[in-house]
Amino acid sequence: MMAVLAGGLIIIWLALSAGRTMLHYLHVELHRPAAIAAPLLLAVLESALFLCQLPGTSLLPESEATLALPLLLALAWGINGLVAVKAVRAGR
Repeated sequence: MMAVLAGGLIIIWLALSAGRTMLHYLHVELHRPAAIAAPLLLAVLESALFLCQLPGTSLLPESEATLALPLLLALAWGINGLVAVKAVRAGR
């Protein structure tokens, strides 16, 4: 189960880093509402990914999958939510 959680964390951080790098490379600066909404929309996308992929995986027994899924969803929303809060505070 730890490998699945670590993989989920890697997916979350890679998505945040890739998005930030791509915007920087393209010289795009998001206005404040978009900077707040972007990590939350990313959390929605990550949640959909976890909901679709985790229940059918052969890496975890069913009992561990029922525990890992809420943990991954909490991590996705928690980490991306903190990034959104950081954008709110930076706009003040």
